Amino acid sequence: MARTYQKDTERLERIMMLPIGYHVGFACIHGAHGSRTWELNVFHCDETGEIDFDTAIAQGTLQEVETALHTLMAADRAYAKTLDHHATTPVEPSKPKPKPHEWHSRFENIPHPDLVSEHTPGWCDEDAGDPVVASRFIFRSHNDEFGLDFDVMENNPGTVSIGLLPSDWDWNVQTAEELLTLSDHTGRLRQWLADCATVTDWIRKHEGEAHHG
Repeated sequence: MARTYQKDTERLERIMMLPIGYHVGFACIHGAHGSRTWELNVFHCDETGEIDFDTAIAQGTLQEVETALHTLMAADRAYAKTLDHHATTPVEPSKPKPKPHEWHSRFENIPHPDLVSEHTPGWCDEDAGDPVVASRFIFRSHNDEFGLDFDVMENNPGTVSIGLLPSDWDWNVQTAEELLTLSDHTGRLRQWLADCATVTDWIRKHEGEAHHG
């Protein structure tokens, strides 16, 4: 048996990537009343030639063990053919997914009003980061002296949100002079608020007549 299937068992050893010194072979176990049980097994011999490791891959009649060996060899051949086919078959390029309709601000083609103060960043097109509703800032301004933020946000579809909120401004008053210094800047605050009012008026005037791009 060992000589008959020597090429197959040696190939099976390579398929299984057995460590050096481990082999695949046949064994016949003699039982009571002349019965025989055949095994296809993995075994290892020590330096003296004695088997110190032996585990069965398949066990049964001779025909069953031969069938197991043929099945393992056939599975390996099918696997090799699959790899060859995969390597030589051209892969069709995947079709790009259609892009969703790009959303444009309804105000993007309308001239902006003139403003007096400097605004950071002013007119813009920034993602508001809302995971539920597609929203973009179209105007933002920060007043550092008085810690105020003025934002105009356009949602898709339909609504415009305008907000004047305190920013993360934490100034502990230590002296009266600090408050008097703020009073010196009220003129600039008045002009900044006037610009915010101009933006608000412009938004409200055009939001009804403007349309999505």
